[in-house]
Amino acid sequence: MVVILVALTIFGFFLGHAISQRLARERERARVGLEKNRMILSPVPVLPNSGRVPWFPEDVYYHRGHTWVKLDEENTMRIGLDDFTQQVMGDIEGIAIPSPGGELSQGQVAWRVRHGKLKLNQLAPLGGTVVEVNEELKKDPTLANRSPYKEGWILKIRTKGLNKQMPELMDSLQFKAHFDQDKATFMSSFSDHALGAVYGDGGEVIKGAATKLDEKTWKILVEQLFHSSPE
Repeated sequence: MVVILVALTIFGFFLGHAISQRLARERERARVGLEKNRMILSPVPVLPNSGRVPWFPEDVYYHRGHTWVKLDEENTMRIGLDDFTQQVMGDIEGIAIPSPGGELSQGQVAWRVRHGKLKLNQLAPLGGTVVEVNEELKKDPTLANRSPYKEGWILKIRTKGLNKQMPELMDSLQFKAHFDQDKATFMSSFSDHALGAVYGDGGEVIKGAATKLDEKTWKILVEQLFHSSPE
């Protein structure tokens, strides 16, 4: 009887030890998985002494033309340009914004961004009626550089048929995958010299890259990455 009790005690000890080790391994795997998710979903940090890799906040939806949309209130959406746009353009000097009451169509030109002689037509992420414009942005267009997803918003629109338009929008992870694919297509089209004007050694976007490109290269970049035109 004593032998049996001793054997059960030893068995219980090793069983408990094995269970504890297994639980520890599972907790470690869960911790590592959580850290990986945080790395994926967190904004990409600013790189020292260079441009920045564009980052994609989770709380907005994106259109392939590098514009975004966020619910402002019921049936009213706030829209603007993304971080990649302001990074490529450099200090934005003007944005031609439609007036309240105007109608926008999803995927059609919504506004025009200007830096010096460079111009970029950007596509509306959603269609609807313009109900408000950012007056502060009209006074200081560089708000779109400093805070493209918050203070630098461009328009508010009231939209109908949102469910029909949602398939054209992407969440942050989908948009990053889309952008990486577009970027690879663009990078395969040019010589190292042309690419060096847009992307630094680490693949980051150089601030004001548009000003460093010739007219032909700029037009191709706009067509391939913004799916629009510079005119």
